[in-house]
Amino acid sequence: MDAKVVVSGPAGADRATVALSGDRVTVGRLAEVNDISLEPDPEHLVTRAEHCVFERTGDAWSIADGGGVNGTFVRRGGQLRQVAGRMPLRSGDVVCLLASIPHQGDPLYFELAFETSADSQATRAAQAHDLEDCLSYDPGEARLVLVHEGEQHELHIRAQAHKLVRYMAERAPSLCTHEELMHAVWGDEPMHSREELAKLVWELRKELEPFDAGHLIENERRLGYRLRTCQ
Repeated sequence: MDAKVVVSGPAGADRATVALSGDRVTVGRLAEVNDISLEPDPEHLVTRAEHCVFERTGDAWSIADGGGVNGTFVRRGGQLRQVAGRMPLRSGDVVCLLASIPHQGDPLYFELAFETSADSQATRAAQAHDLEDCLSYDPGEARLVLVHEGEQHELHIRAQAHKLVRYMAERAPSLCTHEELMHAVWGDEPMHSREELAKLVWELRKELEPFDAGHLIENERRLGYRLRTCQ
C-alpha cells in the first residue's frame, strides 16, 4: 500500500508531496537531520532532531511523538488530538506541528496530510464510521465513555469489566490475549475460565448495542480481544 504526506505551512499553501518509504520517516526543523524538514520556523517551535516520526509496520503507518515540549497532534474527524507516544494513522488524518503562536488568534500549525492508495470508497465509509464511534477510558476516574456521532455517553459497568477495559485501553490498539485479560481481571485467583471472560465481553457489547457500536470490541478467534479507542 503506497502512502504519502502532503506538507503545508501555517499559511495553508501546499509546500510538497512526500512519498513515505522504508520503515521510518523523520520530521523536524532542519533538512540535514530529517527526511521531512519544516522551515521556516523562526520561533523554533519544531525541535531540531526528530520532532516526530512516521513508522511503518507491515502495510500500516503510525506517527510517533519525539517527546518535544510542544507535542505532536493529529486532526481526525474535525478533532485535534495530541499523540501520546504513538498513534496508528488512517488515510485522511492530518499530523499537526505547532508553527507559530500569534499574540491574538489561534495557534498556527505545519500540517502533514496522510494519504494511502488503498482509500477505496468502502474503506472511506468504514473510516468515516470509525471517526464517529470510539471508546475512551479514564483510569483515574474509572470512567468508560463512548464517543458516538460527536456526543459522549458514559457507560456504567461493573468492577470486573472496569479491570478488563482498563487493561485493553492501555494496550490499544494491540490485541490482548485471553490469558492476559484473565490475569488482568482475576489475577492469580484459581477456577476462572474463558467462558467468564466471554461473558464480561458480552456484557460490554450489550452496553454498546443501543448505539450500534459493538464492533468497538474486536474478537480474534482463539486469540483474544482488541479495544478500539479514540487515540
